[in-house]
Amino acid sequence: MNPTVELLESAKQLASRVGAKNLMVITSQHDFPLLEGEDFRTLVVTMEENSNPSFLRLTFLPKEREKKIVHAVSCALSQGKLSEGDLLVCLVEGEKGFLDSLFLYRVKGGETILARLETDPVLKATVDLCRELAHPGGQNPIGAAFVVGDEEKVLERSRQLMPNPFEGHDINIINRHYWELLKRYAKAFDGAFVVGRNGRVLAAMRYLVVEGEVKVPQGLGTRHRAVAGITSLTEAVGITVSGEDGIVRIFE
Repeated sequence: MNPTVELLESAKQLASRVGAKNLMVITSQHDFPLLEGEDFRTLVVTMEENSNPSFLRLTFLPKEREKKIVHAVSCALSQGKLSEGDLLVCLVEGEKGFLDSLFLYRVKGGETILARLETDPVLKATVDLCRELAHPGGQNPIGAAFVVGDEEKVLERSRQLMPNPFEGHDINIINRHYWELLKRYAKAFDGAFVVGRNGRVLAAMRYLVVEGEVKVPQGLGTRHRAVAGITSLTEAVGITVSGEDGIVRIFE
């Protein structure tokens, strides 16, 4: 018997045995057949377009199988396709494009920051811009810091290093037309960008005032410490790009 077919049969038997009401399949196939049973329903998670309500389309998936499940479950929870406390049987595709792993997972409450990237266009645009800063066409990474949301408190807890070039201008980070301008400022000047919850770039070259000790992983510098500190004091989300290795980090 085909290994995938055997795994599907095992998943159905496990769902019936443990009383799981949902069978989640994380796959690259856009036309995966729904395995409806008497006591459970199938939710297919894929990166391909599909209008079927039993499919959940994501814009990206982590590489590790366990992280794929956490991200998919969090997105399904935020979109009302799952509920807190649901018991899932999860079939997960491996790196070679075949379903090869079977998990039993209990849905917990709360939305992960990765799930917000699927539903928050401002946060996603900021992270996408940071990815471009991390890999600027064969050049060295451009170190940068962005603080998104809760702008009133962020501005209260920060000050300008130099006159704010974006004051009075309607520049929205969702509009890729402005990204080259933002990249030039990130490369030329220190300080953080402050982005409003609606995507408007409110300030650049902002010094984040953080009091007390801020714990960050060993090896991270003042940029990361400042962003970690401001996000611990506000409801903002911080995104940093390391100028050394190009790693993009998210703080909340």
